[in-house]
Amino acid sequence: MSLREPSADELERVIAGLYDAALQPGLWPGWQASAARVLGSHTALAAMQDTRTGEVDLLGMHNFNPQAVALYGEYYHKHDLWAQRALARPMTALRSADLCSDEEFARSEIYNELGKPYNDGAFHFVGAVLQVEGHVGSFGFQNPRAAGPFQKRHAEAVQLLVPHLARAMRMRIRLRQAEADRATTLSVLDTVAHGVALVTREARLVHANQAAWALLGKKDGVSLDAKGLFAAAKPGETAALRRLIDECTVPAGGGGVARLTRPSGKRPFEVLVAPLGARGRDDTSHRAVAMVFLRDPEAKPRPVPALLRELYRLTPGEARLAADLLADRSLLEIAEARRLSRETLRTQLKALFLKTGTNRQSELIGFLATGLAVVLRDGGAGGSG
Repeated sequence: MSLREPSADELERVIAGLYDAALQPGLWPGWQASAARVLGSHTALAAMQDTRTGEVDLLGMHNFNPQAVALYGEYYHKHDLWAQRALARPMTALRSADLCSDEEFARSEIYNELGKPYNDGAFHFVGAVLQVEGHVGSFGFQNPRAAGPFQKRHAEAVQLLVPHLARAMRMRIRLRQAEADRATTLSVLDTVAHGVALVTREARLVHANQAAWALLGKKDGVSLDAKGLFAAAKPGETAALRRLIDECTVPAGGGGVARLTRPSGKRPFEVLVAPLGARGRDDTSHRAVAMVFLRDPEAKPRPVPALLRELYRLTPGEARLAADLLADRSLLEIAEARRLSRETLRTQLKALFLKTGTNRQSELIGFLATGLAVVLRDGGAGGSG
């Protein structure tokens, strides 16, 4: 590609496209392609690295050999004359001629082992290294040796982009952090034994934990309709549930409880709808506005054994007995299944009374059924809707 001088209109369009790419990472390659055309470069590469974790975010590349990018990340970035020297002059658009002579670069390891064989002989460079919020960003445009060196006007054009690149980096960093925080928050829901779902004003599912997915999958009293909206088995119950959800956007109200009939004849689901976040906004078509809690009264409590032991200082045998009692098994059934004498179980039961501060078996079961060992699930990872 021949070198050319970018016009003011072209640079304005490149800057506008940069902010779109910052908000939608999938647009980075297209932005680089357009910026490369404006600058007259054959290849372009953009990446940023978290200096605290070492994690590299490859924003995008244009006409770059993917194998060359992999090799660069594994080894050659430590031997890159351009990048290492540009790092000492951050936020400044530089040409390769500003950093090393053609003769020195022609002898370099990175050119002979990477640029020449893998990347169409990338030799001349114009770009900048940026330092933003604990990250180092590298934005560069390259050309083969035969195309000739970039001129001062190209560096000046890139310098116009530098403050916008810095802002785009900052936006990207904060968006990634927000995405990580959101993922962490949603993963916490999978530790809850009851079904939990986040829904929009129209009752469209945004996210569900594993327990909720299990209940929805049975399609017995609660499910998703063809449009992905929460639905009950009876039209009247569906309307009531969706009304509770819709009211979660009202500043002074919203939320409530419901029971959903099950075609199987099992006891109805217990549902609690609660407002989520700010209310009274108009932009609720895609935003979760309510949290829906689902409880199946037919489900037997399944305590986390490790939590039982740690919470009440139980022995492994005592914890197993507590779990069996929560599953509605009698001492006789437990004795036969575990091949233990009833006397041994009575001894363990007395220890359970003492360690939980209870006096009767029914009191013990009621106490354990409301504890953290039952409310939380054992394991669990990322369910999403």
